[in-house]
Amino acid sequence: MSETALPIRISVLGPLHAEGGNGSVLTPKGAKNQALLALLALAPEMTRPRRWLEDKLWSQFGPEQASANLRQALSKLRGALGPFADILQADRASVALDRARVRVDLIEDGPPLDARVELLEGLDARDPEFEEWLRMERADLQARIARAAPREAKGILISCSTASHGATTDESDLMAEILANQIGENIGEQIRAWRQANDPDFPAELPPADLSVTCDILASEGGHTVFVKGIHLPSGRILYSKLQKVRHLEDVLTSEQQVAKLVFEAADCIIGKLPQVLDSARPESRATALSRLSMYRMFSFERDALREAYTLLRQAHELDGNGIYLAWSSMVRMIQLMELLEDDRDALREEAIALNYRAIEDSEDNPLVHALISKVRGTAQRDAYGAFDLAETAVDRNPASAFAWKSLAEAHMMKGDLAAAFDASARGRAIARNSPFRQWWDMGHCIIAIACNRAQEAIEAGEAAARSAPLSRPAHRHLLALYALDGQLDKAQATAVKLAKIEPGFTLDQIVNDESYPVRTLRRNGLLEPIRALL
Repeated sequence: MSETALPIRISVLGPLHAEGGNGSVLTPKGAKNQALLALLALAPEMTRPRRWLEDKLWSQFGPEQASANLRQALSKLRGALGPFADILQADRASVALDRARVRVDLIEDGPPLDARVELLEGLDARDPEFEEWLRMERADLQARIARAAPREAKGILISCSTASHGATTDESDLMAEILANQIGENIGEQIRAWRQANDPDFPAELPPADLSVTCDILASEGGHTVFVKGIHLPSGRILYSKLQKVRHLEDVLTSEQQVAKLVFEAADCIIGKLPQVLDSARPESRATALSRLSMYRMFSFERDALREAYTLLRQAHELDGNGIYLAWSSMVRMIQLMELLEDDRDALREEAIALNYRAIEDSEDNPLVHALISKVRGTAQRDAYGAFDLAETAVDRNPASAFAWKSLAEAHMMKGDLAAAFDASARGRAIARNSPFRQWWDMGHCIIAIACNRAQEAIEAGEAAARSAPLSRPAHRHLLALYALDGQLDKAQATAVKLAKIEPGFTLDQIVNDESYPVRTLRRNGLLEPIRALL
C-alpha cells in the first residue's frame, strides 16, 4: 500500500491538527481553511451541502461572493493536503471527505476523560454562524463527557421551614411552614429536587441539605408581613429574600394572588441562581443550567433559538431523565408548529404528541408537566376537553403556578368560555409579573384579550411583550393589527417596518391575505381589514 493510500488523522480535541499516514503535517494555514476542514470532519457522514458551508463561514457575504470564497478555500485546502488531496471530494452541490481514509480522534476514540479539553481550541473563523455552531458542538461534547462518567441524578435536597424567633403564634408558624413548602414544591416541579423532612427527633440522621427555604410571618399594621429567604447552605449564599405584606393568614391557604406571586417568584429566582452555586459535576446541576438557558432561547420565538432550545433540552434529559424536559421539548415543537418556522409541520406535530405522552409517563404527578402538555393536547390533538382536564388538574394541584393558570386560560378559550379565559390569563400574568420570561404570559394575554374584543387590554399586553422581547414576531404581528384597528396608523406603519426587519420576507399583503399566516385569532375576529389602509 502506498503512503498516500493510508488514512490521515484529524485531531479536533485541542487545537486542530491534521497528519498524513506517513507522519507529514497536513494542517492547513488560515482560520477559514481550518474551520472548513473541521466542519467536514465533524459532519454526519463527513459531508455537507455547499450552501451550508457557505452559510457557516461567510454568512455576512452575498451568495456569489460566499460561493467564490468557498471555491478558494477548497483550493487552499487541497494544496495543504498535498498528496492526500484526493480525500477531499466536491461536486456542484456538496463537499465531503473520504470516510474510508479519514480518522477523527473524537469519533474514533470517543470523548476525552478530562472535561477541560476544548474542542477546536483557539479556532476563530470570525463568523457568527461558525461561532454558534462551535458553541453548540462544545456544549454537546461536554454533555458527552458527563455521560461517559455518569453520576446518578439524586436530586437537590431542600429544607423548608419557618425561621420563627419566638415572637409569632402557632398559627403564623404553621402558615410560614406551609408557605416555605409551597416554594419547595414549585422548585421541585421545574428541576429534580426533594423537600427534606425536618424531624427534630432525628437531626443527625438527615443528610445535609443543598438549600434552605425559610419563612417568617409577623403581625403588622393592616395584616401580616412575610419574610422569605432562600439560602445555598454549603456556601451560605442568599439566593432570594423578600418582605411581602399579606392581609390575612388564610391567604396562604387559598394561594391569594400576592401570595402565589411570591411563591412563583421565589422558586423562579432560586432556580435561576442554582447553576452558579451547585457542583457543576452533578447531573441535576448541569441539567438545570441547560434547561434554564433553553427557556431564554425558547421564549425569544426565533427560529434558530428554538432549534437550540430543543437541543439544550435533549441534553438536559440525557443528563437527568426528568420528564419535565420532555414536556418543555414538546412545547418547543408546538411553538415551531404554530409559528410556521419549519417546513415539515406534520413531523413537528407527531413529535410534539410523542413527547407529550413520554412526559406524562415519566412525570405523571408533576403539575407543571400537566400544564405544559395541556397545550399540546388541545392544539396538536384537537382535544379541548382533554386539555381542560389537564389544565384544571395543574391549577388544582398548584394554584401558585403561572404556567398552570396560562394553560387553564387557553383551555377555557378552546372551549369557548372567553370570560373565564380572560380571568385565568390575567391571574397567570399577575403571578408571573416579575418573571424573566413574562413575555410568554403577556403575549398569551394579548391574544385572549383580542378574542374577547378588548382591544385596549390587548394593546397593553402586546406592548409589554414587545418590551420584554424586542425581536418577538408574535408581539409585533398582533400590535400591527391592533394599532391599525385603533386608528394609530403611524404606529402600525412603524411596527410593519420593524417586523420586516426581524421576519425575512414579511409583507403587509401576507398578513392580510395569507390564510396560513399565524394570526388566527385576529383573522377569526375580522380584525385584519384595517391593515389594508397601509397597503
